[in-house]
Amino acid sequence: MKRNKELLNRIAILALILTMLLDPSGVVQAGNGQDESKADPRLLLMAEENPDATFMVIVQKEAKNKDLKDVEDEVLKGGGQIKKELDFISSFSAELSGKEIDKLARNPLVRWISYDAPTFTAVSDPVTSTVWATSVGTIIANQFTNVANMVDSSGLGSNGSYGYRVSNGKGTFAGFNMEAVPGNAITKVEAVFYAYANASFSKDFKINAYVNGKLQNEIKVKTKIFANAVGASNAGLVYVDITAVKVWQWVDFYDSLELYVEHAGFGRTDTIYYDAVGLRVTSAPGSDASLDTLTATTIADSTVDGTKQAIVYNNVIGATQLWNTANKLQGKGVTVAVVDSGVYKTKDLDKRIKLNLNFNPSYHDGVDRYGHGTFVAGIIGGNGSQSSGKYIGVAPKATILNVRVADDQGMLYESDVVDSLQWVYDNKDNYNIRVVNLSLNSSVAQSYKTSPLCAAVEILWFNNIVVVVSAGNGGSGVLYPPANDPFVITVGATDDKGTLSTADDEVASFSAYGLTEDGFAKPDLAAPGRNIIGLLPENDKLIIATEHPANRIDKTYFKMSGTSISAPMVSGAVALLLQDEPNLNPDQVKYRLMATANKNWPGYSASAAGAGYLDIYAAVYGTTTQTANTGTMPSNLLFLGSDPISWASAGWNSAGWNSAGWNSAGWNSAGWNSAGWNSAGWNTDYWDQ
Repeated sequence: MKRNKELLNRIAILALILTMLLDPSGVVQAGNGQDESKADPRLLLMAEENPDATFMVIVQKEAKNKDLKDVEDEVLKGGGQIKKELDFISSFSAELSGKEIDKLARNPLVRWISYDAPTFTAVSDPVTSTVWATSVGTIIANQFTNVANMVDSSGLGSNGSYGYRVSNGKGTFAGFNMEAVPGNAITKVEAVFYAYANASFSKDFKINAYVNGKLQNEIKVKTKIFANAVGASNAGLVYVDITAVKVWQWVDFYDSLELYVEHAGFGRTDTIYYDAVGLRVTSAPGSDASLDTLTATTIADSTVDGTKQAIVYNNVIGATQLWNTANKLQGKGVTVAVVDSGVYKTKDLDKRIKLNLNFNPSYHDGVDRYGHGTFVAGIIGGNGSQSSGKYIGVAPKATILNVRVADDQGMLYESDVVDSLQWVYDNKDNYNIRVVNLSLNSSVAQSYKTSPLCAAVEILWFNNIVVVVSAGNGGSGVLYPPANDPFVITVGATDDKGTLSTADDEVASFSAYGLTEDGFAKPDLAAPGRNIIGLLPENDKLIIATEHPANRIDKTYFKMSGTSISAPMVSGAVALLLQDEPNLNPDQVKYRLMATANKNWPGYSASAAGAGYLDIYAAVYGTTTQTANTGTMPSNLLFLGSDPISWASAGWNSAGWNSAGWNSAGWNSAGWNSAGWNSAGWNTDYWDQ
């Protein structure tokens, strides 16, 4: 593992050096001949130096070969593994040795090969994750003592407090917010207990489940399963395979499952103490369309009391003033996909988390062990219930779609992001997905025309999904994909100084800005992003808090700075605007937000803050339906043959969003050029010292 880390660090350092050595356009011409290596030169150099090392790569196929499996077969013949099919951009991710990379890059069926994001966590195949009960079941009367200690409302598992049962007893447990893995079917389900027994004894231990109120097939084991967990000092994880209880589907975990636990034939003093009750689920490639049966959660209209807020950003951007207007603009009916480290269930989000999805193959313990995604989702749509209205999100009744792309340490591959955006595209109508929030950036700069991440977000944009991305936290200089894409809404950060007035506000020093290598000025607008306090329950158990302990307000609230916090404010604002005017397309939304942005504050800088401060109140009451991005060329990856996709004569605006069939139908097989793309990662969030 140490050698792999050193190798990947060398790749990252070399990437930065070679970026400076490339010509001003930042690209290397890729030849079409069989004798030329169509691969990132950085990758080729490292592969040559380390022929026996294993590399993660993204392999693009020529458009005419995109439906063939010949290239995948070549990878397998060379001892490699196929990781993910990325049909969205006619590619696949793979793992192969350095000595096979140059050979594959000379294959005439291959268009380009690049390395796919350094990461330092093990990848498991198939996908396995654990979720923990967040509530006590209600189907039967629970007979455990201190049963509330056996569940954790945030779904993070063990917290050092125990419930127990002396002698015989039974109860059920619920709220298992499992993340479904699209394209996979469940192959194994295990009950998990963080527990210990008071002594060694062999009695009946019964496990079952109620699904949609119906009792399934019972599993019976002996309490010898606790043999290694006798005594409090030996408390630990105990697993029971319950796959045979039923034929499991992803939909079983959505508000219909209660795990049944029973002690039978126990002696008068026989006791088991439980800290947490969970389920470990393993899945593998297979068919499971059960999620399509989910129905929308009913969200009632109600007043939102904004007078108790201890934060100022909702007033600064004009959201508070919209919540209690005649049509109560609170984001109701609009689904925002949060592509991040996961989103666990909090009191502020509750049942408005429509769906939990996972696109990262690493093992997960809990829905968001890192914490970044949960914080971001709270900024978008938290309703302030936990704090009695002190900390409220911008759109407190928006629906959240949890799209997890990172592991428990917050690491991810770019291929995970592209894969997740493919799912969003395929399911946008089923779940009314109108907004995607991407508080992440690639780690190496390149033209938007050759970035697969930029190509993916453009496909969503041209299919009526507003994509909001963080500008990054590098200050003046380079903007990384997808922040450099001209179509999406790129958001910079301001420091609101904790005051309602914008007179003392300024652009945060870390907020990225400047001209992209393609000549587009970014960011498009700005929103508060420094010292933002948000709900993050039990943050003492999260990686993000252990890395930045000074940012913990207490166990329930956390302080964060970065453009990754500004972006969700704009995503929430877009939800308010689309609730009011659902027929606006992304170009119209972007134009409206920029046209109504506030430039009248002393700290305003056009170069650093774009069109100005987000003002959603002004945007809602604005009337323009003009469109942004008119005449802007899309990504080269979205070309058909040698010609761009056919558009209406009006240009890249509101005409015919779906008429072109933005499903990556083809690529421009002539003239692919790139220095390669690299890893998607967090914004290296700015942390106050």
